[in-house]
Amino acid sequence: MHPALRVPIDWRRPSDPRAWQIWWNDSAGFGQVHPRPPVDEVASFYDLEDYYTHAERVEHDPVAERRQVGFLGRAVGSLASRFEHGAEPTADWWRSIIPGQARHSLEIGCGDGDRMQTYAPFLSESVRGVEPDPRAVRVACERGLDVHQGTAEDLPDAIRDRRYDLIAFVHVLEHTLDPVLSLKNAGALLNAGGIMSIEVPNNACHGARMMGEAWRWLDVPRHLNFFTPDSLAACAEAAGLTVRAVLYRGYVRQFMPDWLVDEARIGAELQGRKASKADIDRQVRHSLRLFARTALAKPAQKYDSVRVLCSRA
Repeated sequence: MHPALRVPIDWRRPSDPRAWQIWWNDSAGFGQVHPRPPVDEVASFYDLEDYYTHAERVEHDPVAERRQVGFLGRAVGSLASRFEHGAEPTADWWRSIIPGQARHSLEIGCGDGDRMQTYAPFLSESVRGVEPDPRAVRVACERGLDVHQGTAEDLPDAIRDRRYDLIAFVHVLEHTLDPVLSLKNAGALLNAGGIMSIEVPNNACHGARMMGEAWRWLDVPRHLNFFTPDSLAACAEAAGLTVRAVLYRGYVRQFMPDWLVDEARIGAELQGRKASKADIDRQVRHSLRLFARTALAKPAQKYDSVRVLCSRA
């Protein structure tokens, strides 16, 4: 591994002055944050009022964001939508991959349970979740969902009483201290005919390479691992799983007003200042360059997220 990217601060917590390094293994297509944080410090990275797993999620103002990016920003988003062919995890998609006669599901890192409600109709008995954030667990339970506090590396005993036909990791593995152990733990609970869906940010895409430390899905230090399609598949296989399919999602959203405004904000925060109109205009021009490079690109270079579907080996 070699140092590949320096992130000067945690843009979500600018009062923390620490810089972070992403070390990268070129042959594996895999990176990790250094210094590696201790287990007891990780929870503090999520002590944010508007983090997306919380009830207090940040509320975007679509009208204001559309105005901020202007006609050109809106136009490139509209154009990009014509080239979107990703495997978005709609209710129909979940139904298509869940085995017939499926009874039980488990989502690890389920947040406040939104996705569980999407695929619940396709499971006949139980839909369970595991989530480390106590606030998100509380919200999920208030919704009547069966969610337990725990981590992928240390699953709670309460969920070990059965085998699951569907196990889902959706933008979770990048947060774990030990991704292979996390998948091994889950694999031990997967039914012989079950399916595991694992999705992470795709660090091989042009958007990640062009934006560097200001890429929206980088999010250091909450993200501790940085995958490409090859390294995600290798991680699953190292955990004793068989990869059945590699899918991609997240093209047009890279050109939407909220994404452009957020990346302008991240870039400015990393420089210790607030985003200006000039930052947003610069981001719109970036989106034009990104579209030119990606509209007809291979999926691994085009989409911001990659997903593998796995079974037990």
